[in-house]
Amino acid sequence: MKGMISLSPLDYGAMLLYLFGVLAMGFMFMKNENTSEDYLLGGRKMPWLAVGISCMMSLLSTYSLVMVPGEIFDHGLSLWMLGLLAPIFTILSFLLFIRFYFRLHSFTPFEYLEKRYDKRIRLLVSIIVMYSRGMWLAMVLFSTSKVFEGGAGWPAWFTILLVGIIGIIYTVAGGMKAVIWTDVLQFVVLVGGMTIAVVVLISHVDGGAWGAIKYAFAHGRGPTRFAQANFYEINPYIRLTFWLLLLGTLMSPLTTAASDQVNIQRLLSTSTYKDALKAQISASLIGWPFGLLLLFVGLAIFSYYSQHPDPRVTHGDTAFFVFVATKLPPPIPGLILAAMLSAVMSSLDSGMNSLSAIWVKEFHQKYIKPDMTEKEQVQASRLGTLIIGVFAMTFGITVSMTSESLGQSVVEAATIFYALTVVVLPAFLFAVLSKRANSTMIWTLASLCWGMNFGTTTWYIVTKYTAEHWQAGQPLGFAGPISAWWIGIPVLVSLVFLGLWGLARERDRGIHLGRLGVALFPLGYGLSTALWYMCSHFISWSGPKALSFQWVGVPGIITFLIAGTIYIAFSKPQPAYKYQGLTIGTMNEPLLESNS
Repeated sequence: MKGMISLSPLDYGAMLLYLFGVLAMGFMFMKNENTSEDYLLGGRKMPWLAVGISCMMSLLSTYSLVMVPGEIFDHGLSLWMLGLLAPIFTILSFLLFIRFYFRLHSFTPFEYLEKRYDKRIRLLVSIIVMYSRGMWLAMVLFSTSKVFEGGAGWPAWFTILLVGIIGIIYTVAGGMKAVIWTDVLQFVVLVGGMTIAVVVLISHVDGGAWGAIKYAFAHGRGPTRFAQANFYEINPYIRLTFWLLLLGTLMSPLTTAASDQVNIQRLLSTSTYKDALKAQISASLIGWPFGLLLLFVGLAIFSYYSQHPDPRVTHGDTAFFVFVATKLPPPIPGLILAAMLSAVMSSLDSGMNSLSAIWVKEFHQKYIKPDMTEKEQVQASRLGTLIIGVFAMTFGITVSMTSESLGQSVVEAATIFYALTVVVLPAFLFAVLSKRANSTMIWTLASLCWGMNFGTTTWYIVTKYTAEHWQAGQPLGFAGPISAWWIGIPVLVSLVFLGLWGLARERDRGIHLGRLGVALFPLGYGLSTALWYMCSHFISWSGPKALSFQWVGVPGIITFLIAGTIYIAFSKPQPAYKYQGLTIGTMNEPLLESNS
């Protein structure tokens, strides 16, 4: 399809005009950014409605604009139906976590972890969140390449570099104020562009809007999985299952409210906790109808291309954007692609700005130059934004190459890059819910569950790859029953390291937990491969046994939550200064200082 679609000069003119406006707004806010609070949090004086729009836009992105309609086009509504409950869970999750960050007057949520645990847990989780959000930015750029692959015929690397460089320039220039106010502008552009595109799409589908829905439902693109018995099974070879969808619907808002610097940094830029709550509610109320619109786009674009086949449309990720480029007169495709640019820019600016805040406050100021002046912090934030942007572009291209080799959609490609994040939500969740949670529990369970997640990631990649080649006539290989050596080798390695840890524990003192972590990692890997072994041998399944993308990371997080709950049940409460005023049960009590 590359090279077969071209835009007119009017279309390119519309996109260039938009990009010029965004850059101009970024430089307009460049002055008066003299302190880290001004640059990273907008002086903590940003209007709550603007912050709410910015929160919605930053988490929307082209990732959603590509992923949601693309999944519906390929497989139907089933994956997204429970997501309609997300606004309720998002507000409840806000009430669980955000008040504590305001109490500490934080720049990042990781300051809270140091109060509840220690510096090591703060460092560990901040590194993981910085990595995972960097990969999220790469996924945003990857999904953007799908937009312009379908809408303009551009190669992935060109789109990723172009959009990434422009995003870096205006984010470096303007800081949080530029991020929030350009998000408001981008919201207007996106709503206008999507409205035009949907109206035109409806006019091209037989039967209009209702006809598009009826046709899609009649041809298997409704929530069909909910009516199928195996949807409610616990089977790793079934692509979508109800219980894992429900788990994801519950955990995603919790993770965002607890640790997502992109969202939390915006909320902290308001003046008070009450204003932050208003911002979160407005983000949910605005985002819900927009989510419904994306569901409709997926149904309508499926109906259109089923009724009017086009050889350029081979999968859902690019279908809507092929329609925009080929069925709308100039300069409307350019305006709509500018709207898509507005979505990606809102995610890039927020992601890079928030990660630069983590870099400055969690690493540079704490470990490299503790006596930084405010001017030096602003300079370090700008340099951090540049480095993070380059990282995101590099890995965006890597994700694109990985996706092509495994034949994945955007929604599936995201799964294999988040194995390390298993520790993040439990660390925050146990911290706010229990005064017994401690750093030893977090370290040891993190090591075990990292091993489990890397095991399921291995399981997913090799079986997915083997299944793809089996269809081309290759042997069943790893997509069939596997050898018990996959269990035995990592367990033997773990036993050796556990023995060494036991012998050296008394001498090691402060570093013995690190040695224990090294020993538990292969044990966790062996637990995952044991699950793989049992499923490959004892589950009846026709064809290759390829792990569903839904399962990557699930054994690890479930193990962490269950084992952590058991650990806490037999643990003593931490010293009062570790939890008073910092847990749900003590949130109205005053904070205490450490006795040390």
